[in-house]
Amino acid sequence: MIDEARVGRYLRLTTQSATADAELLTDVCDAVNAWVGRLDWVAEAAAADPGGAWPPTADQGATMLAARMYRRRNTPSGVEAMTDQVVYVPRRDSDVDQLLRVGSYQLPAVG
Repeated sequence: MIDEARVGRYLRLTTQSATADAELLTDVCDAVNAWVGRLDWVAEAAAADPGGAWPPTADQGATMLAARMYRRRNTPSGVEAMTDQVVYVPRRDSDVDQLLRVGSYQLPAVG
């Protein structure tokens, strides 16, 4: 499971900015932990580990997803304006999909 400190380090938040948005960061981490924890392969791995730890790929994917959701507050319509340029924010992040084995990335299966 991820926590606010891990996501804050990933985002390189300063103490001041992390404190200002602490509630938002907590809400995002709670939502991501709940969603990732329900993925079958993560739940199975956590159940098999005595400490209930997630696999490293799930931890990294959850951290990246939480960071994306935290930053998403700045682009609610999916558009980021930077001075005279407009950048469209993609719906999905293929790296997160791959790490969490969701979306268009799935492990091959038989049957």
